[in-house]
Amino acid sequence: MKSKTVERLLNNTPEDVKIFVDLYADLVVRINQILRDKKLSQKELAERLDKKPSEISKWLNGDHNFTLRSLAKLQAELGETLLEVPKPIINPPFSAAFSSRLKSFEAYTKEEETSAPSRLIKWQNAEILELGTNVG
Repeated sequence: MKSKTVERLLNNTPEDVKIFVDLYADLVVRINQILRDKKLSQKELAERLDKKPSEISKWLNGDHNFTLRSLAKLQAELGETLLEVPKPIINPPFSAAFSSRLKSFEAYTKEEETSAPSRLIKWQNAEILELGTNVG
């Protein structure tokens, strides 16, 4: 059961601070897990990163913030993903009909490349123009 003081503190903590604390804690746990799995000490990691052991200790004790550069160096040295940003989902800019016809066009192109180059080029140009006007 939370005390009223703790509850009040949590309720008054800005959302960005909560997010920061969660992310930082997750990173520290992840890095320590990787070090343990790879049987590396903080001192060995410091040597590999050309850092002082005290700086690594500060990172992993929450006394010093990571920078994106330091996270990138850690990730490269450890060979493990530490932080992942979701890639945006890009909706296809063309309709399903356009995509289907484009696949047919690509298949036709592969089949006809050697047999009738000039006819193929005319067909490709006409098809591209038609597909371009029917987008949507």
